[in-house]
Amino acid sequence: MFLNYIVVDVFTSTRFLGNPLAIVRVPASARPSLSQETKQQIAVEFNLSETIFLHEAPDDGLQPVESVSIDTFTPKCEIPFAGHPTIGTADYIFRHSSGPAPGSLKELMTKAGPIPVSQDANTGLVSAAIPFDYRQHQTQIPSSGTKFDVSPAVSIVKGLSFVLSELQDLESLAGVSSGLLQECVNPQNLDEGWNGGLIGTKYFVDLGKDDQGCRQLRARMFVTWEDPGTGSASSALACFLALKETKEQGSGPFYYHITQGVEMGRRNDIYVRVTRSEDGGTITKVRLQGTSVLVSEGRITV
Repeated sequence: MFLNYIVVDVFTSTRFLGNPLAIVRVPASARPSLSQETKQQIAVEFNLSETIFLHEAPDDGLQPVESVSIDTFTPKCEIPFAGHPTIGTADYIFRHSSGPAPGSLKELMTKAGPIPVSQDANTGLVSAAIPFDYRQHQTQIPSSGTKFDVSPAVSIVKGLSFVLSELQDLESLAGVSSGLLQECVNPQNLDEGWNGGLIGTKYFVDLGKDDQGCRQLRARMFVTWEDPGTGSASSALACFLALKETKEQGSGPFYYHITQGVEMGRRNDIYVRVTRSEDGGTITKVRLQGTSVLVSEGRITV
């Protein structure tokens, strides 16, 4: 059996920048026979931070449909969703699906639930309403050499957790070489019931707000590898920062432009918009934005 695939670079419009993503197209006829084990093996073969398995409609591929189901795999495990695969997959469908009305796509169905998606006709930016169950954990992680002695640990959903470590300046950011935690989550790090999945370290430098009030941040992200561009971690960071804004600013929304991967030579431009409750105490909406560019296509033998 052969499966067609494409590779896109996400959070960029320039090939060979951004974060690479493999999208494997799974025809409806192949879905029952494609096991989770085989998907994991394919993800290991691509060896990218994530590989998407795009389940096609029963007719003939990516015909106009409102909802498309996807599975998200890292080389280590399946995860409920991830930011750059969501943006990259939606952008690919909007730009390259067959049929007269590819813009009919309304959502991607993930293991974390449905993710509404849209594309701005003027800018081309794809927006995704990120599923979230934001939580800041009680335990803080020791982080010597950073701006503070400890760093908060947060989750955007169960199974996707991040240590947010603020650094003093861009020179400090360039000097980091690994995360604060290198293994899967351990029970002492996160609140009970939240200690599953992967945990990464999101280093960041706050560069202040631009003239439009959008906060500019430079970042690097480490799990057991350095990830060029991480939408889920950027969403978690934006939530954390939005909850730090003064109560007088009410619900917002608050805008963030997070530039990641510069030190790797793979600049990612990630945009996040966060809305809070009127009292500023909880997150009510998270919208991730970005674009992608097609790099290669082919087929893989299963």
